[in-house]
Amino acid sequence: MLGIPLPGIAFDNGSTWFDFHYNLKNADARSLAMGGAAVATVEDSSAVLTNPAALMRLSHKEFRFDSTYLHCNDVNRAGVSNIGTGQSIRLGLQSDEISQLNPGLMALAIPSSDRKSAIGLFYHKLLPYDRFITVTDPLSGGVVETHNVMFDLDEFGFSVARDLFEGRLAIGLSASLVTLNMDIKAMQDATPAPGSFNGAEFATYGSQTEQEPNWRFGLLYQPSPKLAIGLNYSIAPNPDYTMTTANSPATINSAVIGGCRGDFNNGVLPNNTPVGNWICKSSLPLPESTSFGISYSPNREWTFAAEATIIDYARITKEFHSPYAYPGGDVTIIQSPQQFKTETVAELHLGLEYQTEMKQRTLVLRAGYFFDPAHDIKYSGGDATSQVIYTGGQDVQHLSAGIGLMLGNTLQLDVAFDVADDHSHLGAVSFAYKY
Repeated sequence: MLGIPLPGIAFDNGSTWFDFHYNLKNADARSLAMGGAAVATVEDSSAVLTNPAALMRLSHKEFRFDSTYLHCNDVNRAGVSNIGTGQSIRLGLQSDEISQLNPGLMALAIPSSDRKSAIGLFYHKLLPYDRFITVTDPLSGGVVETHNVMFDLDEFGFSVARDLFEGRLAIGLSASLVTLNMDIKAMQDATPAPGSFNGAEFATYGSQTEQEPNWRFGLLYQPSPKLAIGLNYSIAPNPDYTMTTANSPATINSAVIGGCRGDFNNGVLPNNTPVGNWICKSSLPLPESTSFGISYSPNREWTFAAEATIIDYARITKEFHSPYAYPGGDVTIIQSPQQFKTETVAELHLGLEYQTEMKQRTLVLRAGYFFDPAHDIKYSGGDATSQVIYTGGQDVQHLSAGIGLMLGNTLQLDVAFDVADDHSHLGAVSFAYKY
């Protein structure tokens, strides 16, 4: 499987992807509470995602379940009419406020009897996205388009870990198959009017049936009981989907430039415009990443952790579909894939943990910080609407906190909350049973 070449990377420039963000934070509450600094600190079965080599830290079998709660505020950007200026009209764009409760991770980890190896099985739901996008016309004030966007990625996999050099070094591998679940439909009103919408379907997105492999390679080096160094490298998939969009004169040139295939076997309109569809084969690219972390525990109570993660967002736009052109004003802007770019970024994660006893139960307090540099797709062309859809994003600061409680020697409960200065927040709850 390592020899299989990765498929082409693609995306498209439609309003469907307005306010879309890659959310690659871990699903478990402990790492979320510690600002995502987990690659050197993880010591439970969530290591199947964070650092599979750390499965060697488990002394008992463990089953865990993680759930996340994501809240994003609505985003509303008004349209602007530029008639008479020689510039394109900027259509208005709005994404609704959402609150999503999602199962994040289920994992079972089993160490060998001689503590020399460990295996794990897991299910992971990543990148859940459920939005309702509205496009408005600044001239009439009516709704031009509506986009109902629902997709997620399901991941089923296994992990193996092996101890080397009497516990000082461990290596690990997680391999999984990722399936894209997509249900996206866009409706368009040819003559928008305020307060009414009689749209006809003009675009659909359908996921493919094939599955793509996802790989995580981990290392854990522990030169002393107080110090640990972790490394995790992820090779991400690009699950395929097909986009079909109704033919219109405004999109013809952009669709050809974007590499889409026309299907015009349905006749012509009275003005001789071909009737048919544009068919674009695309994929939802996930960026590859490398994480390097260090943790230091001067005593039993305190743990300090730092981590740097390099994420290759630049690979997302190496190929790009631009089937849409947004006509308006005095010009029609024809877009090209080369006008959409992303950058590779380095994230910083800091975390600390304090462990104490409360009524004969172990209580753990956690806090963290996470710096997420701007990494969204940025459009550099002259179309005003695409400039609003693809702004490049912004730097986001995250503060997190959480608690953990051991109930006896078998059950552990962790809760965490992450607040960002982009007015979004993420919560997580984790249950782990050791036996």
